[in-house]
Amino acid sequence: MKTLKQLRLSVGISQSELAAMFGVSSKTIQNMEKDSSNIKDSLLSKYLKAFEIGYDEIFLGKEYEIFEFEKRKKEKIVFNLKNKQPN
Repeated sequence: MKTLKQLRLSVGISQSELAAMFGVSSKTIQNMEKDSSNIKDSLLSKYLKAFEIGYDEIFLGKEYEIFEFEKRKKEKIVFNLKNKQPN
C-alpha cells in the first residue's frame, strides 16, 4: 500500500509536473499528499489510471495516520519475525 506521495516519487515526477498532467494546481497535489482523506473521486480516478493501481493499493489519509500505519506495519513484521517458530 502506497501513499499518493510515494506513487509520485516512484516515477520521479514533481508535484508541479503531476499537477499539470492532472489539470489541477500544484497546491492541490501538495494538499492531497498531506491529507488525502477527502480526495475527490475525479482526482482519485486520475491517480488510479495514471499509476495503474487499484483502490485498495492506495493509502488515503493524513500524514500522521500514514506514519502510524507504517509504524504499526513495521512493528507487526518485526514481532512476527522474532516469534516465528522454526519448521
